[in-house]
Amino acid sequence: MILVSFAAIQFFRPEKNLGGDPGPNDLIMQHAGMPMPLQEVFRNSCYDCHSDHTRYPWYAGISPFSWIIDRHIAGGKAALNLNEYGLLADVKKLSVLNDVCDVVAEKSMPPANYLMLHSDAVISEDDAEALCDWADEAAMDILRKRQNP
Repeated sequence: MILVSFAAIQFFRPEKNLGGDPGPNDLIMQHAGMPMPLQEVFRNSCYDCHSDHTRYPWYAGISPFSWIIDRHIAGGKAALNLNEYGLLADVKKLSVLNDVCDVVAEKSMPPANYLMLHSDAVISEDDAEALCDWADEAAMDILRKRQNP
C-alpha cells in the first residue's frame, strides 16, 4: 500500500520555477558594476529561491520533495524576488541591500537545510564581508542619485 501511494503521488508535482533570462530589473543587471565573484555568490546562494529561475537538484523530481522545494521557492520569492529588484522604490531597494548584509552576516541565509545539499551555496566570511561592503556602496549610489537627479 505504501509503495502504491508513493507511486501515485509522483503524478502530482508543482510547476517548476523556470522563468526566462533575467531582464533589466534583475539585481545583477541593475548593478552592472558588481564584481563577478559577488555575482556568483548571489547566483549560487540566493537565486534558487529568490528569483524566477531555480536550478533544480535531481531529487526535486520526486514527490513529496518537489512539494517542499516548491514551498521554499514560493516563500523566498514572496519575501524577495531578485529578478524584480529594479521595480522596487528606492527606499525598498535600500532596505533590501541592508537586509542582504544582515542575513549574510547573521548566517541566517542561505538556510542551513539548503546548505546541507548545496555546498556551493556556502558564503565564506570573506564573501560575506565583500557582500556587505558592496551593499553599503550600492546603497550610497542610490542615495547619491536621489540627491543629484
